[in-house]
Amino acid sequence: MAAAENIHMALFTEQNVDQAAEAVAQLRKLGVSDHDMSIISGVPYSERILGRPMAWTRISLIGMAGAVVGFLLATALNVGPPFQYAIRVGSMPYTPIPTSIVVTFELTMLGLLIATFLGVFVETLSPSFGPKGYHPKISDGYIGILFSSPARTDERVQAMLSELGGELVDSSEVINP
Repeated sequence: MAAAENIHMALFTEQNVDQAAEAVAQLRKLGVSDHDMSIISGVPYSERILGRPMAWTRISLIGMAGAVVGFLLATALNVGPPFQYAIRVGSMPYTPIPTSIVVTFELTMLGLLIATFLGVFVETLSPSFGPKGYHPKISDGYIGILFSSPARTDERVQAMLSELGGELVDSSEVINP
């Protein structure tokens, strides 16, 4: 963020979700990128409702990798020991299929669950980029759009937000975490 940019917060009531989505679209038209915007709300709105790009994570890939590791571990446990310590009992195969299915399923799901948990844990600890801030009115049912814009667009931004019914908050009132 350059020194010539100012941090602003616009507040919309939860009944004016459409105006908040329109404000996001208008901010984009004025040159504010998605990386320079953060939307804060007491209600978890999806990205699609507010016209934001979808946030992609790698949690599904991490979970699938854990499932593959669990499957390979289960296969090694089902096949390895019976051939290493071969004991032939009647006409039974060295690796009985019905019991192998249970062990394979359980270890595959265990790998999936552990990897997904670790993936979510790492994802929440990862830093987020973009402007950060909070205003107490967000707890009272407001949607906050925190954005940084070049100083030359301040008048146009203020006019556009007040036209849409947004309340522009002074940057001194925004609480920085």
